Amino acid sequence: MTLKVNKTALTIMGVPFDNKKDFRGVWHALSTNMFEGWEPTEADVLHLKEKAETLREKQDVTKTV
Repeated sequence: MTLKVNKTALTIMGVPFDNKKDFRGVWHALSTNMFEGWEPTEADVLHLKEKAETLREKQDVTKTV
């Protein structure tokens, strides 16, 4: 399986990302697990994107406290 990634548009399998940090993190997570035979779906990409956004938001909150 080939992962469809557009570095210019910041999309993975058609799922758009708002920033490079989340994009790169999800791309890395997907690609490393694909070496083990996992074939992600668009829903998987969306789920990982949401997790990355949640983690980033939590980090931003703890930095301001």
